[in-house]
Amino acid sequence: MPHTPQHLTVSRRRFLGQSAAALIGLHAAVGRAEGETTSACEEGLRLLSLELACAAPLDAMATFYGRDLGLEVLRAEPDRLTIAGGRTRITFVADRWTEPPFYHFAFNIPEHKILAARNWQRRRTPLIPGYETLRDPELPDDIVDYRNWNAHSIFFWDPAGNCVEYIARHDLPADESWGPADAFGPDDILYASEIAFIVDDVASFAGRVESTFGLMQYRRASDVFHASGDERGLVLTMRRGRNLGFAEGKPADVYATAATLRAPSPATLRAEAFPYHLAAS
Repeated sequence: MPHTPQHLTVSRRRFLGQSAAALIGLHAAVGRAEGETTSACEEGLRLLSLELACAAPLDAMATFYGRDLGLEVLRAEPDRLTIAGGRTRITFVADRWTEPPFYHFAFNIPEHKILAARNWQRRRTPLIPGYETLRDPELPDDIVDYRNWNAHSIFFWDPAGNCVEYIARHDLPADESWGPADAFGPDDILYASEIAFIVDDVASFAGRVESTFGLMQYRRASDVFHASGDERGLVLTMRRGRNLGFAEGKPADVYATAATLRAPSPATLRAEAFPYHLAAS
């Protein structure tokens, strides 16, 4: 989601881009071999899988996502952990960086369950406080009111220092299977709907994303932030140095990131100066 820009820092490791791209190809091949198909409930789902570098111990990540959040651990290896973030497959790849990598990604949740999600998550982690200007007087102060996006969110940290978001998007239609507003659990973490790519020229990279994958600009954009896609999946382009979430003193930086998208036709995008790989099949 959009946040307040902060100061600029520089740090990058380009070699991980090649390994991330290879892993994305491997996961796509495995999915086809296992007979994955597009079900009716997945129509519109954009972010099929993510692969992110991780300096935290993978057993700690497995405990957090598997035990604490109740998500399914699909594969646990010494150098790789794959979880089911709802219908999005997320792989954390072990890596030792001088400065540990961190990311911002978001999960869609049922649009009427933000308060239940807030109470459920607070029993597991502290929440990141929101800005006073983004508060809803009818909800607790740690729920962020994105009026321009017609959405409410909460933010928290995982063991790797990633800024994780649950977002209730009120423009998406409700589903009767979601159940009552006062109940929340792992099944309400539906799928990843945002991943951020950090660059120096926001307009240029966002333009390439949109032209390559047939996406449209989502809401308003600026020279520091641009969203491409829709409520079921957004590729965020952020300028290097901008805060992730409400992480004061923790500006966004460049780390290996790979994503597979659902798009109208097969396509790939590599960022020459950054360790990024995006693919659609």
